[in-house]
Amino acid sequence: KLLNKIEGLAKPRKNFILSVMMLFLSMRGRYNFKGMERYGSYNEKSYRLHFEKDFDFLKFNTELHQAELSGNCIVAFDPSYLPKSGKHTPHKGKFYSGCLGRATGGIEIGGLGIIDLAHNTAFNLEAIQTPNTEELEAKGISLVDYYAQLIVDRSSQIRKISKYLAVDGYFAKSKYIDKIKTSTDLEIICKLRQDANLKYIYKGPKRKGRGRPKTHDGKVDTKNIDKQRFKEIFRDQSVILFQAIVWSVSLKRNINVAYAEFLDEGQATKRYALFFSTDLELDGISIYKFYKARFQIEFLFRDAKQYTGLTHCQARSEKKLHFHFNMALTTVGLAKAAH
Repeated sequence: KLLNKIEGLAKPRKNFILSVMMLFLSMRGRYNFKGMERYGSYNEKSYRLHFEKDFDFLKFNTELHQAELSGNCIVAFDPSYLPKSGKHTPHKGKFYSGCLGRATGGIEIGGLGIIDLAHNTAFNLEAIQTPNTEELEAKGISLVDYYAQLIVDRSSQIRKISKYLAVDGYFAKSKYIDKIKTSTDLEIICKLRQDANLKYIYKGPKRKGRGRPKTHDGKVDTKNIDKQRFKEIFRDQSVILFQAIVWSVSLKRNINVAYAEFLDEGQATKRYALFFSTDLELDGISIYKFYKARFQIEFLFRDAKQYTGLTHCQARSEKKLHFHFNMALTTVGLAKAAH
C-alpha cells in the first residue's frame, strides 16, 4: 500500500523493493551483494543495478508516518559515524565517532528520524551521507552550514510531520539556528552547556531620560538559579523542572529554557541540565520530553548496525551506499511498525 503511493514506480522495481525489504529483515551474515544473491531471489548483478537507481525514501517514510504512526511525533536529526575503508569510497574522510571519543577515518551519515512520542521510539526519515572536510572547504562552507542547509532543503517534508526539530547540544550554535529560523518555520529543541552564558530579561519600569532602555537584568548563575524568576512547573522522584524566558548571549536571541534538577529517589543531587526551545510559547515539560525522546534516534542507528547490516555495504558508488543505508534504517522502522 505504501509503495503504491510512490509515483513513477514500475512493477518490476516495486517487486524488487518488496523483496529487498523482506531480505534485510531475514538474511544472515554480511549484507553485501554476494550475500544477497545467496539468500535473495535475484542475482548479484541485479542487486548492483537496482541499488544504483533512485528511490524516494523520504516520501516512503513520510507515508509510513501518516499510515502507521501516532499523531504525536517530532523530527530529530543526528549524524552517525560509520567505519569504512577503501581509497575509492565516496566522501571518505575523518569524522567524529562518539564511541571512540575522537575523529577517525570512515564516513558519516546525517540521519533524519521521526520520533513517535506515543510509543517512545524512532523511525527513519532519510539518511544523507556527509561530505568530507576537503569537499566542504572546496565549496566554501563549514560542517555546521552543511547540516543547516540539509534541514532547510527538506523543511517542507519535515513540516508535514512536525514543526519541532530536536538536535543534540552540538547544534546550539547561532550559525545553525539562525539559518533554520530565517529560512523555515521550524522550531529547534536543543541542549545548552552547563556553563551557558544567559541573562535574565528586564521587566521593570522604563527609565526616564536619555540612553538605551535597559533590556537585561543580570547574569543567570546556572549552578544556583533565581527560583523567583525560574518558575517550578513539574516535580517527581527523578527531576524538578523550572522554566523561564532568558537571553542567550551566544545565540543572540531570547530562548525558552527548561532547567532540570535531577533527583535520586526524591533526594537532591548536584546534577542539572539546561534544555531550550526557540518556541517561546512551548511549555517546559514538553521541551524536556522532546529532548529526552530525541535519544531514540541513537537506538535506531544501533539496531540498524546490529540487525540490518548498516555498516556492511562494500559498494563504491554514492547512490548504492545511499540506497543501502536508507534500506537498513527503513526496514528497522517497518519491523517496529508491524510489531
